[in-house]
This record gives sequence, C-alpha cells and structure tokens, in this order.
Amino acid sequence: MKFIQGKDRRKAMSSFDEKLRRMWYKTGEKMHLYFLYCILTCLLLFLCCHVVIPDQQQLSGQAFPDNVNVGVIPSQHVSLATKFQGMPQVDGGDRCLGRKIYMYTLPSRYNTNLLRNCEFGVVQWLNFCPHAANGGLGQSHDNVPAEMSIGEGWYSTDAYMLEVIFHSRMRQYSCLTTDTSMADAFFVPYYTGLDALYYLYPEGNLTNRLYSGNRSKQHGQDLIAWLEENARDLWKRHGGKDHFMVMGRTSWDFIKNGDGRGWGTGISYLPHISNMSTLLIEKRPWVENEQAVPYPTAFHPTSQQLQNWISKIKTSKRTYLLAYAGGIRPTMQDTSFRNRLLKQCLNSSSCITVDCGKLKCSHNPKPITNAFLQSNFCLQPRGDTPTRRSAFDAMIAGCIPVFFHEDSAYTQYTWHLPEDPHNYSVYISEDDVKPEGMRVEDLLRLYSKNKIVQLRDSIAQLIPRLLYSNRQFVTESGENPNPDAFDISILGILKKIGKLKLKISDE
Repeated sequence: MKFIQGKDRRKAMSSFDEKLRRMWYKTGEKMHLYFLYCILTCLLLFLCCHVVIPDQQQLSGQAFPDNVNVGVIPSQHVSLATKFQGMPQVDGGDRCLGRKIYMYTLPSRYNTNLLRNCEFGVVQWLNFCPHAANGGLGQSHDNVPAEMSIGEGWYSTDAYMLEVIFHSRMRQYSCLTTDTSMADAFFVPYYTGLDALYYLYPEGNLTNRLYSGNRSKQHGQDLIAWLEENARDLWKRHGGKDHFMVMGRTSWDFIKNGDGRGWGTGISYLPHISNMSTLLIEKRPWVENEQAVPYPTAFHPTSQQLQNWISKIKTSKRTYLLAYAGGIRPTMQDTSFRNRLLKQCLNSSSCITVDCGKLKCSHNPKPITNAFLQSNFCLQPRGDTPTRRSAFDAMIAGCIPVFFHEDSAYTQYTWHLPEDPHNYSVYISEDDVKPEGMRVEDLLRLYSKNKIVQLRDSIAQLIPRLLYSNRQFVTESGENPNPDAFDISILGILKKIGKLKLKISDE
C-alpha cells in the first residue's frame, strides 16, 4: 500500500492554506472563515491519509482478462462445478498436490467401441446397451410405473459396468493432468471385463477375430503391445507400478492357468498387468496389486436424494428379523451351505425371501430393496465366489449384513468399510451352522434392539462411501462433502501408488 507521503502532503496543505488566508483578508469575516478553514483542513487531511495507490503486487492478484493465459480459469466465467478443476489457484495453493492423474487416450477398440457393439455385437445373445446408458449407471427408474418405483435416484445398474462407471467419472475428475511429468498416477481406461466377453464366450462371438491356440491367452496382449509402442518411457519410470486400471468382474475371471482348462482368461498373469494396480469387485486377498471396490448397486443419488433416503431407512418399519435374497443354482447340491440357509429361512415366519432367479434382482431393484427395508438382518452366504452384490444392496437399505466367511467382505473392501467388522455387520462361521446345529435365527435373536439400532446408525454413516453417485458435488474448497465409492477408491489408489513409488526410490 502506498500513501501520499509527507513532502507532497505538506505542499498541498501549504497551497490550500495560502488561498484561505487571502479570503480572510478580503472578506473580513474572520470568525466564519476561521471555522471554515478548520473544517476543510480536517477534511483534506482525512482524504490525504486514505487515498491508496495500488502497487504491482495488488494488481497481480486481480482477475485477468480472458485473452491473458495465466493457467487459471477466470472465476466469473465458470460454474461452481467447473471452478475447481484442479488448476492452481491465484493464491498459489495447489489443491491437486499429490492427486494428479494422467488418463491415457486409448484407441476406441479398447473401450468405447465395445459399447457401440453392445446390442448383440460382442456376444450374440447379450444386449447390454440398457446397462451402458448414463455412463454405466443404466436406465433411470425415475419414470417407471409405480409398481416398479422405489423413489428417485434408482437405475437398472449391472454390476459388471464398473469399468464404464469409472471411465465416466474419471472424465470429470478435478485433478486430471495432460502433463505426464506432473502426474502422480496413470490410469489405463481399458474395459477389461467387457473385452473379456470375446474370450469367455467364443461360441457366441460374431466378430471376425481369429486367434490361434488358447484363446484366453490372447486377452490383453494387444493392449500391452500398444503400451510398449506408445508409453514405453512412461512405463519405465517405475516399471508400471504407478499405473492402475479397473476390471469390472471378479479376479477369478482373469486368472485362467496356462493349460487352457477351466473358466476365465489369463490376463492377470501378463507381466504388464501384474505390475499395475487393479480395482475389481472381488480380489484375491493374498495378491498385493489387487484391491476390491464396492459392487455398483442400483442407487446413484444426488446429494438431496441421498439425505432423504438415509432418513427413510432409519424410520422404515422392519417387521422381519432376517431376509434372504438369491436363487438356488442348478449346480448346487441340497447339502450346500446356501441351500441350508434358504431352508431355514423358508421354515421361519420371521424371515422374508426373494427369489432372484425369477425376479432378476440385479436389474430390478424394487423387490430386493423392499425386502431389505423390512428386515433387521440380511444373510450373505458365499455364492460362486465369496462376495455378493447383495451385501451392498442390504447396507444401502439399512439391513445389517450377516457374513459367514471373511473373504465375503472383511478381506476385500478395506478402503471402504471400517476395520472393525462388528461396527456394521454380524459374523457367523459356516462351521457353526450345521444341519443339526443352532439356527441362524436363534443367534440373531440374541441382539438387543439397542444394538440393532446402533449397527444401523453406523451403516447409515457408511452409505455415501458405498455408492457411485450420479455426479460430483463440490463445495467452495473443491472437495466432495460426501465422498462416494469412486472418491474413496481414487484416494486409496493414489496412496497405494505413492507408497510403491517411495519403496522403489529407496531400493
């Protein structure tokens, strides 16, 4: 700040004083002019002391014209949603420090072309176009008939659209960078699970792709060749340890061994893929580069819709002690654990069942959600693999999940669920549920009403972390006030990659 300084101030006062003196002697009205002199002198002193000349430092903090490129978006020309897109702020702060991600622009055959062929074009009996709509969220249920409606924010979401959902959200990510030298991590937007359909169901493939030998071995080879040709230098920095990708299926779909027998493809065994960190809906707990993230459910609310829903689950009238949702698989024997639980449920008036084999619960959320809203506990036995989307459907409805194996949740979703499972779930070992042993219902009746309410309140606080919201909500700080499953996943992968890079630099 620069004020008018002493010499100039005295000069101005001297000139003004001389003029008043001349008026004094001309008019002879000494008393009146004396008072006038005093008032105007005080006024001039006040103005001289408060007139400010802006210095260069002040000017540099003002908004720049649109035609001046200073690396920031003029705030008066952007909405709140785009104001904080990871660009350095004028005050020098960088909200994206340690969070910058470079997203590869892959040839469309690795992602968006798969969506263009969604109508019987990847597999001749599969049309997944409805589920690929709205950035992978599926078709909205806001305008469905009343008998199918639950409320606002619900969609026909397929759990295998995880890759599409992440790619869509990454395009909105506020800390994307096009400068590879500034990137803290690198995202490879390959639709691994959708591309795997060519290899998992070759008899239904309508394309003219030709493969020699074991088809499953071919999965991912083309992508690696592209990375070798176009990203060799970036890859060499940390041997691919700073790269990550999303696989929208369970890890068991990608670990077929070399003899060609069994289910799946062998992409996870490829050196480049095994060096990257991968996000899946179910991981192998002993594999360090894999991390499980929540199954996409059918609920993708706005901020207000979320708050309304949480209020609803807390006040929902729950007339059943427990619920079971699922179908009996044709390959299951009558002695299977799931079948044992189902029989217990069918024989109890305190248990409500949902036959997802007939109702297709994954694309019609109302039957399973209504059942879970009426129940205190929801049974979550292992199926073809240890995890189930139903566990997340249950928690979103405020129904306490009952797990029977650690790999169904506790060893999987370590970024999104509390470390202490007793804060949000019940664990009963499969070995304790014998044909001649105690019923699950009897064990659950040991929980008091207060304990049930306590568990439900804990789950209500978790719900935002388990959802893939319909859009990002930012505050003046540029942060999402309710981080969702995507936000938590990105934060987790950045921390994981940061540790890997530090470990490499120490070696």
